[in-house]
Amino acid sequence: MSQYKLIIFDFDGTLAITHKAIVFCFTKTFESFNITPPTADIIIGTIGINLPKSFKILHPAIEESAIAEWVETYRSYYRAEGEKQVELFTGTKQVLQLARKSGCNLGVFSNKHVSFVNSLLQKLKIHSFFDLILGDNGEMIMKPDAAVFHSIIKPLFPDLDNSQILMVGDTAIDLLFAKNAGIDVCWAAYGYGDRAKCLGLEPTFAIDDISELAVFVQH
Repeated sequence: MSQYKLIIFDFDGTLAITHKAIVFCFTKTFESFNITPPTADIIIGTIGINLPKSFKILHPAIEESAIAEWVETYRSYYRAEGEKQVELFTGTKQVLQLARKSGCNLGVFSNKHVSFVNSLLQKLKIHSFFDLILGDNGEMIMKPDAAVFHSIIKPLFPDLDNSQILMVGDTAIDLLFAKNAGIDVCWAAYGYGDRAKCLGLEPTFAIDDISELAVFVQH
């Protein structure tokens, strides 16, 4: 019988292949401000970090007052072009169906803006699998801080012990969030996280393909 009653997924690099869209939108944003964009590898290294922080990392000289405009420019490209470039990892839908059939509650917690998370989950036809969808709304304290776990997630599932909750994510930010929250974490090694950094955080489990999650959700 599965010990996990609630599984919380990251989005980028865990449920969906999003690096093409992210690299495209960052590149277009930099070009629109007439600044040479970083390489794709450098951009991919910031996946999982929220946009304002990403822009500070990718363009250290950016003025604090300009960040909001850069973020909105990025989001306009994402709405217009980026969303079309996002696809599910093979096997994602099957794992979600299996988890649901086994009686697991499912959630998504992403540092992506919540409107994009909802929109993409609907476009990818997996929105209905989730009981809980959380993302950046401009007010929420984002991963790796565990505030959202204590203030939103735990109160929604008061009967669950922490040992019955599993986080699944691909970056150090997800692993740190789980550690801060005191829950188990499955590292999605197939995603965008830095291997050495993630292994150094000693995840409870590691998987090389999302289909391997089936072991944890079957009764």
